Amino acid sequence: MRLLAVEMRRIRARRLVLLVVLAGLGAIALVLAGTWQSARPLTEAQITDAQRQYEFALEDWEANGEQMVADCLEQQERESELTGGPVDFGCEQMGPPREEWFFPQANELAQTFVPLLSSTATLLVLLVFAIGVTSTAAEMSSGSMSTWLTFVPQRMRVLFSKVGAAVVVGLPLTLLLVLVLLAGLVGVHAANDALGDLTGEVWTDVAWTVLRIVVLGGIVAGVGAALGVLLRHTGIALGVVLGYAVVVEAILGSLVTRLQPFLLRTTMTGWIEGGTSYWVNECTVTDRGTECMGTEVPVSLLHSSVVLVVAVAVVLGVTALVFRRRDVA
Repeated sequence: MRLLAVEMRRIRARRLVLLVVLAGLGAIALVLAGTWQSARPLTEAQITDAQRQYEFALEDWEANGEQMVADCLEQQERESELTGGPVDFGCEQMGPPREEWFFPQANELAQTFVPLLSSTATLLVLLVFAIGVTSTAAEMSSGSMSTWLTFVPQRMRVLFSKVGAAVVVGLPLTLLLVLVLLAGLVGVHAANDALGDLTGEVWTDVAWTVLRIVVLGGIVAGVGAALGVLLRHTGIALGVVLGYAVVVEAILGSLVTRLQPFLLRTTMTGWIEGGTSYWVNECTVTDRGTECMGTEVPVSLLHSSVVLVVAVAVVLGVTALVFRRRDVA
């Protein structure tokens, strides 16, 4: 415990912690600015313009609606003859324009609370990750780790005290940033009268989401500390993470559909939101040619939790093995 306390004091003394807090607050401010725009009610000019467009569309339908439906049915029949099978253009569902189509409603917080928290949380935990990386990479690159090991030669104790300290510091730091974001979202929507029906069920979902974000922040900080020990340099560690994000998450993830449920972005979203989903195209060859249809595939919280635990275990295991055998001088 004494080693853990020492490492926590060393992390808190680093100027980067303050810089991360300031960067997190800046990111939150940008998110809230964008949220303010989406939560604002329509202005008088927008209402007047929407009413004008609605009336124009209604007049056009009253004058040409029957012909539009007839043209649609004719095109549907022609396409059916060309393909040799039934075709449905939805002509029977055509009707006069509805007024609500032209008057978009502001996004109410009750419907967007968890997605807003989730989308911003990813950025916040990446900032906490940077604290974990630099807390150990700086010691490895400067050579101070070898000096520290002369006082405490038990390498595993040293390693896990540093990883543990990053976790313990990352938890309250993530909580602080998330609570600021939470208060900001409520304030912005309240100012625009766009809170919606914030029921007990909504607040329960929010509470669980916040808890999972905070836990993820601690985990990511610990993983960052382990990678700092493994890769020995902050720039290299961040470069490896960026390279992984581009090559695996972006390129391979889009090319190989089977990788989707195991990607970190899917795993993090599934963990934060209590489950997520992704889309795949399923194509079949018929007598009319190749037909593709998008299918939504769910990813459960349990699946995301297992993938997250395995990924963390692999990073910690490899780091412990290398650190135990490698010369740190």
